[in-house]
Amino acid sequence: MDENKKIKEESGALSVKKQIVYVAVFLVLIALTFYAIVSQNKDLTLSGFLDYTFSLNFGWLLAAVMCVFLFILFEGMSIRYIADKLGYKRGYYNNFIYAAADIYFSAITPSATGGQPASAYYMVKDKIPMSVTTITLVFNVMQYTMSIAVIAAGCFILRPEYFFMFDSWSKLLIILGIVFQMLFAVFFALLIFFPNIIKNSCEGIINLLTRIHLLKKRRKKLNKLYKMMEEYKECAKIIKRTPVIVAVVFLLNLLQRISILGVTYCVYMGGGQSGHSFIDLMTMQGYVLVGSNSIPIPGAVGIADYLFLDGFKNIFSNPVNGEILSRGISFYVCIILCGGLTLAHHARLMYKMKKGKEG
Repeated sequence: MDENKKIKEESGALSVKKQIVYVAVFLVLIALTFYAIVSQNKDLTLSGFLDYTFSLNFGWLLAAVMCVFLFILFEGMSIRYIADKLGYKRGYYNNFIYAAADIYFSAITPSATGGQPASAYYMVKDKIPMSVTTITLVFNVMQYTMSIAVIAAGCFILRPEYFFMFDSWSKLLIILGIVFQMLFAVFFALLIFFPNIIKNSCEGIINLLTRIHLLKKRRKKLNKLYKMMEEYKECAKIIKRTPVIVAVVFLLNLLQRISILGVTYCVYMGGGQSGHSFIDLMTMQGYVLVGSNSIPIPGAVGIADYLFLDGFKNIFSNPVNGEILSRGISFYVCIILCGGLTLAHHARLMYKMKKGKEG
């Protein structure tokens, strides 16, 4: 079985049936979220939202859209940098597509499980070996996790008082988001520097769950564990051999996060508002970002909206319209753009394959 077929079968990321199910669930969550927002804000109307949007400074709106573009670009640059260091440099367009596929499928699948398989599919199509592809994507997600953890720390250092502006539910979500990110960071660190600890612990958990009949196919699970351990060992070798990669990839992931946080600032400034600084807006949005990573809902739909409305109610003069526009640009426009790019690229690949067979 060749690598392309293998990854497609294993991930199922490009399965039409699965995409339909994921998109359907995704749309239901969006519909429920908008219903909740509208039902709790009787003054919210379509005409009012359009008036609010068109009243904003066009330059700042354009800057918000550019932040979305940078969000995709920085991930593509991170993937490109890692693959280049492993000896498989590809063009900026290719890496932009890898990032777009990751973002799109991460948004519509539970726990963002579809993102990496989708990226891997296109990387393998571009003749990047599966082993290199896996290491590249695993290493990138490690730095993504670290960037979220650093943003969480930055929020509490720069504006600790903002945390207490949230209600109890939002505080709980933010705390859970921090705990999960820190656990992921510790997990990745142990995998790299103390792999035997993770291996023995996971083996023990798998054996225990098998004994109490909560887990089946023990051997298959253990083989999957051993395979993952080997992948992380390769990541560890890269880090120890060229530690500068860690700094560069972390910086690119941090810039990616900051760029999407910047959408809210652009919308705020576009409305001609004042009274809160760049740091104020970025920090509050940072809390929202951290909290939205607490529950594995596709695209954090509903969670991110709730956190935004709660956190920015005393910052935006019109928090509801501000939330819909900010979220609309930073998430929905981003997903539509990434989905469109991925679909167009996939159609192009299919056309070339068909043409090659006919030739």
